[in-house]
Amino acid sequence: MSKKSEKLLQQAQAAANTGNRAQAQRCYEKILEKEPQHLDARYFLGTLLAEQGRYPQARQHLEIAARLAPDSPYILNNLGNIHLLCGEDAAAEQAFRKALRVAPEMPEAQTNLGNLLVRKGALEEAIGLAQQVVAARPGQIAAHVMLANALKDQGRIDEAIPHFRRAAELAPGNTVARSNLLMALNYSAALSPAEIRTTHEEWASRFPPAQPRPARARAGRLRVGYLSPDLGRHPVGYLMEPVLAAHDREAFEICVYSDNRSPDDMTARLRAGVDCWRDVGGLGNDDLASVLATEGLDVLVELAGHGAGNRLAMLGRRFAPVQVSYLGYPATTGLKSIDYVITDRALDPSDSDQAFYAEKLWWLPRPCFAFRPDAEFPAVAPLPAATAGSLTFGSFNALAKISPAVIDLWAAVMRALPDARLLMQARALSDPGSRLRLAEAFRERGVAPDRIEMAGFTSLPEHLELFNRTDVCLDTFPWNGHMTTLDSLWMGVPVLTLAGDRRAARMGAAIMGELGLTDFVAATPEEFVAKAVALAGDPAGLGDLRTSLRDRLGRSRLADGAGLARALEAAFAAMHQAP
Repeated sequence: MSKKSEKLLQQAQAAANTGNRAQAQRCYEKILEKEPQHLDARYFLGTLLAEQGRYPQARQHLEIAARLAPDSPYILNNLGNIHLLCGEDAAAEQAFRKALRVAPEMPEAQTNLGNLLVRKGALEEAIGLAQQVVAARPGQIAAHVMLANALKDQGRIDEAIPHFRRAAELAPGNTVARSNLLMALNYSAALSPAEIRTTHEEWASRFPPAQPRPARARAGRLRVGYLSPDLGRHPVGYLMEPVLAAHDREAFEICVYSDNRSPDDMTARLRAGVDCWRDVGGLGNDDLASVLATEGLDVLVELAGHGAGNRLAMLGRRFAPVQVSYLGYPATTGLKSIDYVITDRALDPSDSDQAFYAEKLWWLPRPCFAFRPDAEFPAVAPLPAATAGSLTFGSFNALAKISPAVIDLWAAVMRALPDARLLMQARALSDPGSRLRLAEAFRERGVAPDRIEMAGFTSLPEHLELFNRTDVCLDTFPWNGHMTTLDSLWMGVPVLTLAGDRRAARMGAAIMGELGLTDFVAATPEEFVAKAVALAGDPAGLGDLRTSLRDRLGRSRLADGAGLARALEAAFAAMHQAP
């Protein structure tokens, strides 16, 4: 390296350290004009561009740096991170594996590879890797989170929760680690609804007291903001589409703050139905808070709860006279700065349910969600049992919801109906290890593996066609299906559900009850099995229902987006006027 390049490198690093990225970039580029093979300039320029969100440009420089230093695990690991940010998962995996071949115990590369394996559904390998890291470095937060996520996604929620809890203990100030734990608790029946509220409020107690509600005067349209990381091809995105499309734009100004870093065609559809749309996925909490503080919102509606990518830790600052939790989370947020949770009398039927929420419950006079079927839905096929002579049950929920207790109940159904089959589809079932584990779980409960067909990740058309091979879907508990249940009904497939003692466990009963199909709602496991047996004895009734379900759903309040929009608008206006 020439003395001039050495001096420029020092100047670049000094500029970067003081936040002068433009000056640092100019210095790196000057070095590379004279010395294109300068490793440090390539690497640091790539890193600098990545910090600015310029991922394709960053990738070019880091790829060159990796060729210049093929045995540098740090360069390979960072190149993998850039590939991830560019949506290039296969290239990212290759880079992480190369880094680990050079440095087999590099914590960053192990964690990055493990998280990628979890995301792609290679759960057995991810669990094995995570267990190695946890054993070697029990104090590493990321390793516990990686192991917990992999176990959760494989349906082993009671094994996952201790690792979510340990991660939260190791980093008591890490709001993401704590939200991961709180989200996971909803998959387990181990805690009562009251205990779930207590754990959420313990998380919220770490924040400063909620700021008082500001003045509520408003002349003209009420300004409502929706904040979500899920406004795309995600259940929240699908369920928000009929609402956003039907809002009364003369009386309400609708603003959306999309925290989605991977927008898609659904994002574009949602964007078309609002007055203002702000992409905020690249903003930190402080920067987003600055944006929201100047928006003049009357009502801010948070749609994620403790789900991935949430901003709950920021909402204690209060950005609107009324702050609301809606749609995306089945329990309390724990925050006193969230004024209301929007619900209905099917999901929270009694005033006594208020005891399970830190917020006030606001009951809509109708179902608090609406369904708009996607244009890609195929026609409903005839009842498969009419030709097969026996029932095919189905499950299309995430494997995370299929706990040992769920398998116990479904296996009891299968033992009671020895000719029945079970068709299961979930992203996690792309993993051979997960399929073997699930098959063994059923075998241990007296159900031969050859009676169970498993499918992994599929395209949407392929996924929807699986309903045409299914007679009746079996619901999960204590977290029922929601969007999956609506999809099933639109495809003519009724859902047998076990009602529970919390909002997450009442979704199936709420949907089926709204359609007048209470015969598909069981109060006990024994009744669930008895109802399954009765359905097997009535193929004609199932066939008639199959041909009418799409029309029944389409004419119901569950498909009335305009009616839901009116109910939400009335609620927002009343909340804004409430003392």
